[in-house]
Amino acid sequence: MSEKEALQSAADEARKAARGAREFAGILDDYARYLTQPNFRQRVDDLHLSALHKLRVVNDGLAACNRWVEESGSSANTPPAERIAKKGDKR
Repeated sequence: MSEKEALQSAADEARKAARGAREFAGILDDYARYLTQPNFRQRVDDLHLSALHKLRVVNDGLAACNRWVEESGSSANTPPAERIAKKGDKR
């Protein structure tokens, strides 16, 4: 796969993650709205699970984006030697 194709795939994954993040924000907004209302406890629990699922989608999309960028052999602002050094740093 060429660098251009890998970066295009990374951009596609970034867009997918952005859509998921917008959906995640909407779910959190609903969660906050229902959280203090006692008659909506089941709805709050369902929204919590939905938020966790959507957050997983966003994280997976960002991880895939990162893999595509690494595969392309380029990184936005980090020289290759620093990228390799930071891979071992798992804070």
